[in-house]
Amino acid sequence: MTQVADSGAGRYRLAAIERLGREVCGLRLECADAAPLFFRSGQFVSVTAPGGLTRSYSMAAPPRADGGVELHVRLQPGGAFSEWLRRQARPGDALWLQGPYGDCVWREDSGVDQAVMLATGTGIAPLRAMLQQGLGAAGRRPVTLYWGGRNADDLYLLEELRAWERERPGFRFEPVLSEPDPGWDGRRGFVQQAAAEDFPCLRTAEVYACGAPAMVDAARRLLTRQRGLPEERFLADAFQPAASAAPSAAVMAVSVRAADGGERRLEAPAAGSLMQALAAAGLMRGVCGGQAACGTCLVRVEPDWLPRLPAMERAERRLLAALELSEADEGRCRLACQIALQSSLHGLQIAIPG
Repeated sequence: MTQVADSGAGRYRLAAIERLGREVCGLRLECADAAPLFFRSGQFVSVTAPGGLTRSYSMAAPPRADGGVELHVRLQPGGAFSEWLRRQARPGDALWLQGPYGDCVWREDSGVDQAVMLATGTGIAPLRAMLQQGLGAAGRRPVTLYWGGRNADDLYLLEELRAWERERPGFRFEPVLSEPDPGWDGRRGFVQQAAAEDFPCLRTAEVYACGAPAMVDAARRLLTRQRGLPEERFLADAFQPAASAAPSAAVMAVSVRAADGGERRLEAPAAGSLMQALAAAGLMRGVCGGQAACGTCLVRVEPDWLPRLPAMERAERRLLAALELSEADEGRCRLACQIALQSSLHGLQIAIPG
């Protein structure tokens, strides 16, 4: 694990594993370094287990005075990290945390009249951290949380959130199921549809969305186009594990200057993203898996190639602005996860900043 330590990651100990639901585990981590990780409610980290296995997870509770971190992990059938948790993980195991990443964080002084939160699955974890912080703040604004799943077994914090609704003025909780069992008397369908039904106008609100990228994309379109939500007040960091680029008959070449100064010609399928190709070649990690949320796939593009790349979406522009690039790099850097590989980019020349 020396390589991980040298990357600036912080060392933690697995203090406890708790089964929260049929498919979800809660991990409680204790800081083993002198300086604990500094993060804001809503952010996520890259977690490396013994053997080098790395995944990204959101913090499920706000920062604690003792530096401890709480994570919620969905156990995927056949998933490598899930199998490690099921079969090998024990209290005391060392884990390395790197980050934090993401800018979908609780905003104390946003000046809005209403906060709406949308979650699916373990996307509830970062929203739970925000709620624990925000519901106790002075002058808090009303908050409505919609949490969706297929059936009631997916809502592993159901009783906790119902208790919060009873105990905390201004907080409303709406569980939503897409495939409920007989006897379910709550909302049915999808969280973004439920929010749109309840809020015909969102011009003076803000929305936090965490969970499946498909839900986040659908919610963004629905609430900004049909309910008047300003685009800049839709806050989301949907992320998923990085995947290898899909096989393709067409192969293209990319010239890469690595951080150590070495030159490399990379042949990759003309499919998927540049980040996926670079990650498969061991040249970068791409922590958030392609959601323009972490900045770990930053590349410097040779000037002749900049006009040939796809235009930047808002999420990429926002993240690049937050990275505070040097004057030399400003205007030349892009996120590799947002560059789709295609035959027209054969010969693309990039550098990976140190």
